[in-house]
Amino acid sequence: MQKCTDTIIVNALSADISLTWRDWINDGKRLVIAEIARVLPMVKVWHHRKVSRLHLANLSDVLLDDIGLTADQARAECKKPFWMD
Repeated sequence: MQKCTDTIIVNALSADISLTWRDWINDGKRLVIAEIARVLPMVKVWHHRKVSRLHLANLSDVLLDDIGLTADQARAECKKPFWMD
C-alpha cells in the first residue's frame, strides 16, 4: 500500500508523518464530522431566530402588548438578520 509522507512544522519543531491514503481519508472524514458537529448548533439557533422573528412579525398589536413589546420594537427585531442576536 502506498504511503503519503508529510512534514509538519510547529513552533520550530518538526515531525515526519507517514500515513496511508486510507488514513488520510479517515482523518479527513473525522475533520468533516467534527466541523459539522461544531456548526450544527449555530445553524439551529439561526433557524430558531428566523422562525421566531417570522412569528413575531405576524402578531397583532394586542398580542405584542401582552408580551410587553411595541410595534416599533417588534419591527426592529424582525429587521435583524438571522445571525444577529
